Amino acid sequence: MKIKNAARMVLLDDVEKVAIINVGKSEYYKIPGGGVEEGESLVEAVEREVREEAGCTAEVIGRLGRVETDIFGWGLHDVSEGFVGKVVGEKGIPKYDDYERERGFSVEWHDLDEAIRMIEKNEVDDRDKKVLQARDLEFLKRARRHLEKIR
Repeated sequence: MKIKNAARMVLLDDVEKVAIINVGKSEYYKIPGGGVEEGESLVEAVEREVREEAGCTAEVIGRLGRVETDIFGWGLHDVSEGFVGKVVGEKGIPKYDDYERERGFSVEWHDLDEAIRMIEKNEVDDRDKKVLQARDLEFLKRARRHLEKIR
């Protein structure tokens, strides 16, 4: 399996709603994030992915640790570092690439607990998409614990 280093963010707006990416054609949810490009730091990668997928500039306010996931259908071992961040400035329009547009990506904003419940209840048939959704659900739960500690 090929190893893919990635960064993911639980992104909060000014009223503490979180950005959730609805992957419409595959009927699963994810948080903003993706692969680290050559020469990028983890923080640079997650900030770029947030601009692309959520249309926002973000500031990292905490780290959520690492989650490793095998995505067998893609032949990948995903090593994702998680962050929690806040929107800086206004929310903009996501800049989805062709791959993301073809899969029906759209950003939604939900209360953190509502997002967790929504994803927990979402039935995903595809094994790979199920593990992707579980990975990001873990980051959402870690973010909730992190935010409870700092409040």
